[in-house]
Amino acid sequence: MERREKQRIERAERVKRRERQRNYSDKDDDFFDSLPDSLLIHILSYLPTRDSIITSTLSRRWRHLWTLIPFDFSKSNDLPTAVVVNLNQGSAVNTMDFHPSQQTLLLVGTNIGDFTIWELGRRERLVSRNFNVWDIEACSMALQASLANDYTASVNRVKWIPDGALFGVAYSKHIVQIYSYHGGNDLQNRLEIDAHVGKVSDLGFSHPNRQLCIITCGEDKTIKVWDAVTGNKLYTFEGHEAPVYSVCPHHKEHIQYVFSADINGRIKAWLYDNIGSRVDYDAPGQSCTKMAYSADGTRIFSCGTSEEGESYLAEWNESEGAIKHLYDGLWKRSVGVVQFDTMKNRFLATGDEFQIKFWDMDDVNILTTTAAEGGLPASPCIRFNKEGILLAVSTRENGIKILANADGLQLLRSIENCAVDNSRG
Repeated sequence: MERREKQRIERAERVKRRERQRNYSDKDDDFFDSLPDSLLIHILSYLPTRDSIITSTLSRRWRHLWTLIPFDFSKSNDLPTAVVVNLNQGSAVNTMDFHPSQQTLLLVGTNIGDFTIWELGRRERLVSRNFNVWDIEACSMALQASLANDYTASVNRVKWIPDGALFGVAYSKHIVQIYSYHGGNDLQNRLEIDAHVGKVSDLGFSHPNRQLCIITCGEDKTIKVWDAVTGNKLYTFEGHEAPVYSVCPHHKEHIQYVFSADINGRIKAWLYDNIGSRVDYDAPGQSCTKMAYSADGTRIFSCGTSEEGESYLAEWNESEGAIKHLYDGLWKRSVGVVQFDTMKNRFLATGDEFQIKFWDMDDVNILTTTAAEGGLPASPCIRFNKEGILLAVSTRENGIKILANADGLQLLRSIENCAVDNSRG
């Protein structure tokens, strides 16, 4: 009799435990359903492998996410992959650049010629300007005629100078404009340069002879160097046989130089003189190419896309003009020119195949990818901030997503909390 009573009590306890477990699991299902994929991937990555697989809720409802976790997550844990901010730009994003010292200020240029400075922590537009020529009478007759027929232009490039006091905007019609910026909505016109015949493809800044200069390139197959104070032209570099697509000014010790690449993948290097190019070689696949250095300036990379849509990401031996590494994993049918960026001295990223792809600089195989919860164009525009804790990416719906790692999320929250405290103050 006593034994039967004991068995009855044990059966009742088992039923209660199963009921509690079922209720707990249902609550977990609702909770996990409300979380974005990017956050769930982070949660899964911190669980021991065996526990993650046997945890019923996760393995049943989020098994597909398990396949998205990098094999060596410790290596990619510093990457900003969690979507934390969504911004509505209002028009298609062509180019972005983070402020060099104010880590949450993002400068954005679009296909209809406007540019915006965003404060990401407050999700606030600090400044927004439409395309406007300041002094039409000072422009060339060719530009005046073009604007008379169609007073529109797109922004091809925005770029801060290293101290963040100035930035440049390169347009699809002749013009480069330089602005000074001192925070908030304090934006002032500095220089307007009728720089090239046709579109201005790219711009950069350099300090030859301790003089701040603007470097531009364009459809007229030239690279030009301008005094950033007066706007006077200092040099014109000629030698490309096709429109010049990109420039990459740099220096090593006391030597200042500029790399340039045209739409046919021809790469040249120039010193600040009138002697001509010192380097002449081809990008992989003769692709329309951009170049960028690692943060410490010791390694140079290129990324480009051929007319057939095949894209290439490479590291170069700078002194020999030879390719050191050709990275695997880029799409063979890319739409437009794939954009890329470097993160400090460690990672590379591209916007390719409706997602963001990451590489360790020392490994040609893809480290990891993210679709940023979807909605990306085939070849999105991407940009890291200087510390590599935030990553901006353009979306199909004329927006911008901000991805963050743990440090980036903490930075954004601190600014957001400060703004809330000030509003209550």
